[in-house]
Amino acid sequence: MKENNQTELASGHPVAKGRVSSWLKWLAVAGAFAALLVAVFLLSNRMAETTTVGFPNFQDSQFALLDQNGKTRRPDDFAGKPIALFFGFTYCPDICPTTLMTLIAIQDQLAADGEPTDDLQILFVTVDPERDTPAQLNAYLSLFDASVTGLTGARADIASTLSHFGVYAEKTGDGDDYLYDHSAAVYLYRADGSFKGTIVHNEPSEYMVEKIKSII
Repeated sequence: MKENNQTELASGHPVAKGRVSSWLKWLAVAGAFAALLVAVFLLSNRMAETTTVGFPNFQDSQFALLDQNGKTRRPDDFAGKPIALFFGFTYCPDICPTTLMTLIAIQDQLAADGEPTDDLQILFVTVDPERDTPAQLNAYLSLFDASVTGLTGARADIASTLSHFGVYAEKTGDGDDYLYDHSAAVYLYRADGSFKGTIVHNEPSEYMVEKIKSII
């Protein structure tokens, strides 16, 4: 008992000292975790930037597709502004609408933070031109409170565009009740049309925000 009392007297406040020690350990763990997150983000961003196969610069494409208003659009129509490009179809049950809503939410968040998001162009190219006519794209995109350009066209034109951007799309199911398995990544381009990187499905939201921020 005397030895314990002497220890307490020597330390002054043994309970407080224990709390400080626990707090310092918590700070160390939190700092290490934050550093790990930053390292993972930088690594994934670097890998996306250095990957070139299937990710050409936007200005190298030669598509001529119809937007949701029936107007022919070419790569030059989108020159000079950053682009978030992804591929899908309006009958997609989950990934496509989720991707659209995510991009719109990020745009709104960055705008609220004072970032210049007005120039960001969100392009949605269909992999299902048979059903996704300009009128269908217009009706679908009108459900989202944002400026999104939908693109469609003849099957051959869509196939050529998919091939150019290295996009996978395969029809599944029979008859009229079919779906598509397709690439779910968002391709990011700087204002000069150069490829910046990708956003992959289910990527942490903080990574997606930083990647969009890097092109605007």
